[in-house]
Amino acid sequence: MNKSNITIAVIPDYRRKLQNQKYPLKLKITFKGKRRYYATGYSATKDEWQIINSGTVKGKLKTIRNEIINIESKAETKINNLSPFSFQSFQEVFFEQPIKYKSLRSVFENMIAEFEKEERIGTAKIYKTTISVLEEFKPNLKLSNITPKLLTDFDHWMQNKGNSVTTTGIYLRNLRTLINKAIAERQFDPKFYPFGKNKYQIPTGVSNKRSLNKDQLKAIFNYEPDPANYFLKRSLAFWKFTYLANGINMMDIANLRKKDLFEDTIVFSRQKTKRSNRQSPKQITIIRNEIINQTLKVWGNENVGENDFVFDIISKEDSAFAVKDKVNQFVKVTNDWMKKVGKLLGIEISITTYVARHSFSTMLLRKGASVEFISESLGHRDIKTTQNYLAGFDLQAKKEMMKLLIDF
Repeated sequence: MNKSNITIAVIPDYRRKLQNQKYPLKLKITFKGKRRYYATGYSATKDEWQIINSGTVKGKLKTIRNEIINIESKAETKINNLSPFSFQSFQEVFFEQPIKYKSLRSVFENMIAEFEKEERIGTAKIYKTTISVLEEFKPNLKLSNITPKLLTDFDHWMQNKGNSVTTTGIYLRNLRTLINKAIAERQFDPKFYPFGKNKYQIPTGVSNKRSLNKDQLKAIFNYEPDPANYFLKRSLAFWKFTYLANGINMMDIANLRKKDLFEDTIVFSRQKTKRSNRQSPKQITIIRNEIINQTLKVWGNENVGENDFVFDIISKEDSAFAVKDKVNQFVKVTNDWMKKVGKLLGIEISITTYVARHSFSTMLLRKGASVEFISESLGHRDIKTTQNYLAGFDLQAKKEMMKLLIDF
C-alpha cells in the first residue's frame, strides 16, 4: 500500500480554546481527504506555538517540541506497519487499544449481561435469540464481517426460511444497536457503518392491527363462563381488565401495588419505560368502573400493605427471571382460554391480551376520542402528538371517555 497519501502532523486545534487560553495540540492524520484528530495531552498559546516551531525554543517548550517529534515519529512507524490502513486500526496500534470483542457473540453477551443486570429479562432473551439466528446464518461472525452485503444476504436467507419482514427487522435493529455501541467504544470504524441510505436499510413490516368490533366485544362481555372452571373465569376477568384498564399489559398488572389504587383511579408507571423515564417518569391513570372494581375484589389480595402486589401473580421474593417466566405463563394461560371463548362465540380473530389492548384504543377512536388522549392512556412515549399534550387530560374528561368503553 502506498503510504505517501497519508499525512501526519501535530497542530493546534484552534476550534476550541481551553480555560487557560491555550489550544490543545492534536495529532492530525489525513487519508484520502478524510481527517482524524487525536489528543496528545499538550497545549500551547498561539505565541508559544510559534516559539515551539522556531530555532530558539528552549526550556519547557523545547520539551513539548521533542514530545511532538516523538509522537509524529511513532505515528509514522505505526502507519508504515499497517496494511491496509484504516483509522480504526491506527487507533488500536497507536494508543495500544485492546480489541475488546473477539467475536460478534462476545458483543452480544456483553450487552445481554447488562440487560440482565438491569433486570430487563425480556430484552435479554430477544438478544440471545438474535445472536443464535445470526450464527445459524453464518457461524463465527466478527464485527468486521458486518457489511451491507452480509446484511442483505441475511435478509434474503430469512425470507427463504419463511420469516416475516417484522422478525428480520427486530433482529437487525438489535444488531444495529450493538454496532452503534461498538462505535462509541471505538471498536468499530464509523467509516464502515453498514446501515443507512445507499447501504443496507432495515425493513419495516406492515403491522397487523388486530382489534374487535362493537358486536364482538359485546359478546365477550356478555359471555357467562362455567362457574366451576377456575382458569376460564380468571382468564375472562383479566382479559376484560386489560381492555378496560387502558389496554394495560400483564407485566404491569402483575406489578400493580396497593399504593397504586385510589378511590376512583389506578395510577401506575409502565414497567417497560421505567428505566428510560427515570428523570421524568410518566404515570398512566386508569379510571375505575364497576367491572374493574369487581376484578380487584374477586382476584385481588385483600388486607395487604401499601407496597404489596394487588394480584397473586408474582411475589416480592421472585427474581427478575422468575417474574418474567410467571408473567409469560399467566399470559399464555389467559390467551389459551380466551381463544377458546372466541371459537365458542364464532369470533375469527384469535383473542389475546394484545387484542384487548388494541381493541381499547380502536374502540375509543371509533367513539370519537382524540389520538392524543388515546396515546396518553396507552402510555406511549414516542408519539409526537402525545408529547404536545404533556399536561394531559383532567380527571373528569378521562371519566367521560372511559364510559364509552362499555357503551355497547
